[in-house]
Amino acid sequence: MKYYVCYKNRRILGPMTKEEAIQQLFELKGTFKRLYVLIVDENGKTVGRIGRKR
Repeated sequence: MKYYVCYKNRRILGPMTKEEAIQQLFELKGTFKRLYVLIVDENGKTVGRIGRKR
């Protein structure tokens, strides 16, 4: 699995591990609103997200 930190439906950081992505999410949350982590499988298909709900 690959994890990306996203803002306004754009990948701004990644790919990274789950732990790194969550750490970056909490570090940047004070600066940017509506950040979330996008979970992508090996084939490039979106599996889920961590953070902001739609």
